Order: sequence, then structure tokens, then C-alpha cells
Amino acid sequence: MIAPIALILGIALAGGGFDVTTRHVAGLAVWLVVVGMLVLGVASRASLAPPFHWAFGAIVCLALWSALSSFWSGSAELSVIEADRVLVYLGFFLAALLITQTDLRRQRFAEGVAIAVTIVALLGLASRLLPDVLQVANSLGSGPRLRYPLGYWNANGAMFGIAVGLLLWTSRRAAWTGMRWASVAAMPAVLLALYFTFSRGGVLALAVCAGCLIALSADRLWLLATLAIGAIGALPAVLAVQSRQALTDNIDAQAAVDQGLTVFLILLAGIGVALLLFAGLRRLESRQGARTGRVLDLSRNPVVLKRLALAGAVVALVGAVAIGSRASDEFSRADVQFPDDPAHRFVDLSSANRSDFWSVAVDSFADHPVDGLGAGSYEFAWEEQRSAEQAVHNAHSLYLEAFSELGLIGGVLVLVLVGTLLWTGFSAWRAARGRQRDLCAVLLAVMLAFAVGAALDWFWELAGLGAVFFLAAGAAVAARCRQLAPASGDEENDGRGFRLAVVGLAAAWLSAIALVGPLLVERELEASNNAAAEGEIANAIEHADTARSIEPWAASPYVQLGLLAELQGDYPAAAERFTQAIDREDRNWQLYYLRSRVERKAGDTAAAAADLRRARQLNPLEECLRGNPSCG
Repeated sequence: MIAPIALILGIALAGGGFDVTTRHVAGLAVWLVVVGMLVLGVASRASLAPPFHWAFGAIVCLALWSALSSFWSGSAELSVIEADRVLVYLGFFLAALLITQTDLRRQRFAEGVAIAVTIVALLGLASRLLPDVLQVANSLGSGPRLRYPLGYWNANGAMFGIAVGLLLWTSRRAAWTGMRWASVAAMPAVLLALYFTFSRGGVLALAVCAGCLIALSADRLWLLATLAIGAIGALPAVLAVQSRQALTDNIDAQAAVDQGLTVFLILLAGIGVALLLFAGLRRLESRQGARTGRVLDLSRNPVVLKRLALAGAVVALVGAVAIGSRASDEFSRADVQFPDDPAHRFVDLSSANRSDFWSVAVDSFADHPVDGLGAGSYEFAWEEQRSAEQAVHNAHSLYLEAFSELGLIGGVLVLVLVGTLLWTGFSAWRAARGRQRDLCAVLLAVMLAFAVGAALDWFWELAGLGAVFFLAAGAAVAARCRQLAPASGDEENDGRGFRLAVVGLAAAWLSAIALVGPLLVERELEASNNAAAEGEIANAIEHADTARSIEPWAASPYVQLGLLAELQGDYPAAAERFTQAIDREDRNWQLYYLRSRVERKAGDTAAAAADLRRARQLNPLEECLRGNPSCG
């Protein structure tokens, strides 16, 4: 239980894990845990089967292909960082698999994930309702959409939606009765936190995660009732927010603080109501009257369930036909206008330029169908081909970005990876019995919510959410391998355990080497910036040169050295450093712009004009290349 709490909460409190430092430190820590377990002989007791081999192989192949793409990528540095991201996720997956080798450990592990994501949601809500108690950077005045603690409102929404699904499961299946009551008490608060993200993706994650769990559980009626109780508990607070504009807009004023406290008290009252309703629900369940029994039998009747599914499909089809044309126009419209009332985001049908992001990804895949642009290189294609001025680094779709950056091979690898994990989770649920059946159902629900959301957003790159997915995946694969274990003899399993230990230790060693390099470069460049800010130019140059020696293929150390040379007035040296950076990242318009700037200062106007033209070719819509003297 402690391991997932420490990992998810640690990454979340460090900003979500998008930056290299947080992600790589977490990855190194987890790989150290994996090594410890392997050395202690956990691998010899692990159940291994084809689902593990497929999942492990897909992750490893994706990491290798991402690393190989650095040879043709627009940026070897970015491609290596993307490969490292996959290695971090491989560590999460292996750690979860090794920890969750028994039914009891899987139960505790899943409860730990539920506790972790719930605490993340409660911290986010506290930063909005009680900003004077929990003072964080992304609190008052940071905009209406809740960004703390993951740093991105849609990522918060996705995690909070998954948290509700996990709380539904713990409200019935937690080993400790007190945790069941605590789950119901936390549900209204998590729903209110989800509301403050104003995230359609968060609502989708809630619908997918909770819907999958309810559909796959024999206790679906009780789960549905518990979800309704949580919604009833959150409703007074949500309604109270509507008349408190300072809190909704999150303005930096005392009014927002006062209104937050009022809503917090209303939320506490709603939680009290939810607990009373839950007590009534438990009493109704314990009585198991004839009428209740008949309703339960209907909720478990396969014929009734098939008819309900058919009716739902018909309603969805009718709705799609009725609003399909308008939804398509709204989704793809170019003039994105965000509503004045943040709550209207829940019903807004625009794609927020996602249709443009996806179009560029498809076009770039068509240009490089086999090998792609190179891992991490989508941003260069966007800057060159975009029709909107919005600056983005990601295609806002894991799958389209994979095809764009890694070509057919990489795109198929991602589909195989996600498909294998989802199918393994479904197979584990289908073969499970008793309490383990609902456990496998919630693991599958968590993975499915992430997989669906990743098709519409970029939070695959946030290690906090990636951890939730791969921890659930590791536990699901462990459950399925345990189910298949009787088909293997003890002697064969011992041989597999030894091979797992050898392969795992080798993977840990290589991953540690791969993760340490970018981490050290990040630290050295940060130290260089700090020294430059204090006027210690010689010290700044020393740190930047150390970063260059650690990763000679990376462009960022050369950029830093070029900026320092420019600061000293040594424009020819600065131009040379920027040239070296361009040799390593030749599709980055900013490098041509920087070289143009120092060439102009050095009096080489012809070279400066040529570089400026190249920068405009690579980013035609960039404002600072159209007469604005500053790039920001």
C-alpha cells in the first residue's frame, strides 16, 4: 500500500512529472526498488506467463525504437528523453508486477493507488477552497481551472475522475470497514475538485472508469447507488459555487478566500448527508428484502443487461445523428472562443484546436510513414505546418503522435502495448472469482479510462498519470499470470524467475545509465543559469561545458554556451555555439533566430538575413519573426 502512495503522491507534489528532474528521480527510485526485490529473490516466486512477455516486450521495443529514432530525428536530445520516459514507465510496471504477486498484496496495492489519487484530489480542492491554509503557486489568481497539483487542469480532471471510480470500488471492497466509509466521505469532495477543473476529459474519465466498474461488477446496483450518493453529497457545494463568482474565477482577492470557506462548510454538510444515505443503503442491503432481491436479480440478469446495452446504443446513435452535424462543425471550427463562464466548458463542443493538432500529426505521418519524424519532434512539424498561432509541443493524442513521431512501427507498438494491457486486464477479470473479480474490474477500469483519455490529450507525458496507468497494468498482468500459473510446473517457473532476475537487473542497469545523463544535464544547466543570474559567468560556462561533456549529442548545452558568449559580447563564438546546436537540432527555428541575432550584432547582415529566412520557413506564424523585436 505504501509504495503506490509514495510514488503517485511524490510525483504529484513535485508538479506532476512532466519535467525531466521529477520524472527521472522517480524512475531511478523505482528501479532501485525493482533491483532490491530482484536481489531478495522475488523473481523466483513470481508467476510469469505470455501476458507478461507481451507487455514487457512491447514496452522495451517502444523504448528502443524511440531511442533509435534519434538517428533521424529533428532532435536527438528530445528523442532520448522520450525513450527515457518509456524506461521510467517500464520501471513502474515491473515494480507493480513484482509487488502484487498474491491476492492480498494486489488488494492492498490497489487500495494504495486509490488513497494516493484521492489525496491528490483533496489537495487540489484545498488549494482552491482554502488558499490561505494551503498556499501553492497555482492557487489564487492562476485562472478558473484547477491546475494544482499536476500543473494541468485536464490531467487533474483525468486523475480525479479515475479517483471516483477507485473510491466506488473501495466503498464496497476495501479490506477495512473504516476505509469504506472514508471512501464515501471523500467522494463528494473529489467530485467537487473535478468540477473545478472544468475538464470535459475529467468527466469522460469518470464516465469510463466508473461505468466500466459498474458494468463488470455483480454489485452494479449498489455501486450505482453509491455513486448517486456521492453526487448528492457534492451537489449543494456545486450549486453554491454558481453564485460565487470570485471563487469560480479564482481571482486574487479576499472575496475568493471567504467564498471558498463558505463552500467548504457547505461541502462538509453534503458529506454528512452522503454518509447518512450510505448508512441507509447499507441497512437496506443487510436486510435483503424480497423486493430488493428481485431488483438485484434483474440487475444481474444477462437478458436484461443485454437489452439495457442495446437501448443505450440506440439512444447514443440517435443522439449522434441528432447533433452530429453541429458537433462536427463546433469541434473543427478554427475560431476557438472559450466561454466566459468556465462551467460552460462542460458542454462546449469545440476541440480547442485539437482538430488542427491531429491534422498536422496525420500529415507528418503521411510524409514519413515508416520511421516518422523522430520521438519528441512533433513540435517542429506543428510550428512549420500549423494554421493556428497556438504554441504546442504535443499532438494531444498519444496514438496519433506515436504514428507521427515514430511512424508505422512505433504507432503499432503503442497500439499493441495498450491493447495487450487492456486485453490482459479483461482476461484477468473474466477468469477471476469472488472479491478478486471486482479488483480486476477496477484495474481494467483505471487502464481503460487512461487509454481513452490519452487519445484526446497529452497527459501520457505526465509521470503522475502514467504511474497510475502502469501501476494498475502491472497489478493486472500479475493477476492474469497468477491465474495461468497452474499450467506451469515449479521447475519451469524457477527457470523463468531466474531469467526474469537477470533481464530485470540488466534493464535496471541500462535504465539507470539512460536516466542519469539527462538528469545531470538538467542540473548542470540549472546551475549555469543560476550562476549567470548572479553574474558569475565563468562558473556558468563551466557548468554548461560539463553538461555538454555529459551529453555531446544534446543541443541545449550548446545553446547555453552560445547565450553566455553573447552575454560576454563574443558574437563570433556565440554564432559558433549556435551552429553546433543547429547541427544537433536542425528543425528548431529558435536556434536560427538566435544565430541571426548574434550575426547581426557581429555585423554579418547577409548571414543574419539568411538565418532569419530559415527561421520563418520553420515557423511562419511566429510573431517575433514578423517584425516584433522580442521572442519572449
